[in-house]
Amino acid sequence: MKTSQRILLTALTLFNRHGENGVTSVDIAMELDISPGNLYYHFKGKESMVSALMRMHEKQMQRVLVPNALDSLTAEEVMYYLYLLVDSLHVFRFFYRSPADIVEKYPLIEKPRKNILSSLHKQLSQLLTTLSHKKVLVASPSDLTLLADLLSLIITQSCQFDETNSHMDETSQRYHALSLMMVSLLPRLILSEAQQNSILEALHSHALANVTEHVPQDMFNTKE
Repeated sequence: MKTSQRILLTALTLFNRHGENGVTSVDIAMELDISPGNLYYHFKGKESMVSALMRMHEKQMQRVLVPNALDSLTAEEVMYYLYLLVDSLHVFRFFYRSPADIVEKYPLIEKPRKNILSSLHKQLSQLLTTLSHKKVLVASPSDLTLLADLLSLIITQSCQFDETNSHMDETSQRYHALSLMMVSLLPRLILSEAQQNSILEALHSHALANVTEHVPQDMFNTKE
């Protein structure tokens, strides 16, 4: 792995663990056991690292926010897709901790962050509308709007809530977000008793390790 990649991954780990404001460039260099000068050769301070991480995050989200692929999702597969969204944002969760502060500190990330949030909300709205049109989700037009807002809020803010109010590990945080969404959606989804029980068992046992096996693979066939 290239030194620049190691720096970014280490910065991401530390930012997620301690918050961006609680980590210095020297901290990152020490974690990597390299000199601050070596780090500065690749990134001229935290701003360039944060900007590079936002580009990584934006590219990652483009892979899962694929509108055309929603048509092939079944009601039972919705949970797996929502887990993918939660997992994708959770990898870069420091961006969603005190978001107003980090945008004020690093103005260059504001536009891509808004793009991600807008695309996420549109994707969720389209997902719910598609399920409604297929007659597998019971919701009025106004319900669909509120559900999209609720899912978006949970996906982007639940990790901050969990870190503030509990001592959940990262896996538990992901499943907590997923459970919050499914408790709102399950009563509205047209599923057999066996399908509902399967979903509840997966939630309770944290059994989504091979989540990509349950989602149509054309979701990931996007052009670079």
